[in-house]
Amino acid sequence: MKRMNERLTRSSAATMLGLSLAVAAQDGAEPYPVIPLASPVPPGLHANHAQRLSPPGVMLGHSGKWMLGYEFMFERMNGNLDGSDRIGTSEILQSFFASPTEMRMQMHMATLMYVPREGLSLMAMLPYLVKDMDHVTVDGERFKEETDGLGDIELRAHYTLRESADREHLLYFNGGVALPTGSINERLNGARLEYPMQLGAGTVSILPGLSYIGQQADWGWGLDLQPTLRVGENRYDYRLGDQLRLNAWAMRRLGESLNLSLRAHGRRVGNIRGADEALDREDEPTKDPNLQAGRRIDVLLGLNFSPSGGTADENQRFYLEAGVPAYQSLDGP
Repeated sequence: MKRMNERLTRSSAATMLGLSLAVAAQDGAEPYPVIPLASPVPPGLHANHAQRLSPPGVMLGHSGKWMLGYEFMFERMNGNLDGSDRIGTSEILQSFFASPTEMRMQMHMATLMYVPREGLSLMAMLPYLVKDMDHVTVDGERFKEETDGLGDIELRAHYTLRESADREHLLYFNGGVALPTGSINERLNGARLEYPMQLGAGTVSILPGLSYIGQQADWGWGLDLQPTLRVGENRYDYRLGDQLRLNAWAMRRLGESLNLSLRAHGRRVGNIRGADEALDREDEPTKDPNLQAGRRIDVLLGLNFSPSGGTADENQRFYLEAGVPAYQSLDGP
């Protein structure tokens, strides 16, 4: 999803849409979602209930399995906030030459995952980003900026720390690194664009994480903690703010093929350290490194569909998820 340091357009009118497909490379693989499963189905547990109820974006698999996933995400943002208060364009133009009015971001994410042994899975995530941002100047002129390209590639490992004998509770490490493969030199008419329009961080990011999944009968629930810790400065002498993400979710099985999920996604992002000297912070708020921090909570409703009806030989799963911000507080102009 969009980084919170892209501060400009986080209003309550923002909407998000996610669509994903995951396919196992071998028949008999555990269904999408991908966390390694360490124990067999306990005696007496119904076959349909043996499949974990897992939120969108989580994949599950057994030893020796390859899995491939594709995820499309879209986010539209409009308006500006100062703290949690909406601020008009005319107010921003009293202090800046230009103001952003709306931004759209698409992400195409390809995921490849392999389970070398029970309790451990390895994953590579390849994002392709498409961004565009609308502006208005103090003179009333309107213009658009556009960028697209490869983002920062993530390499992750999922390692099972503890699983209950009845498989109703699972605790696992979910961490890795993000590599600086995304461009930080996107330009318009020869001038470098602001921080939110760049495609990467320009630095290595450490991604430690801890996740919990619980399940009982037709109900599932869980928590997921995902910090992003930036390392060093990039070649333009700045470092994006660290991030902290927390997911809390619940899921209900509606039938053999369909699950319903509700998720709260909280994000906190710090301001940028340092500054790109090519960006004049008086041009617009998105060029000021001290106006990139904020906090946000999104609420998302999702559907998970399994074409094979949740059977043990299932090797495909689809999900659709949409949400809106429930709370936002941002560093303002």
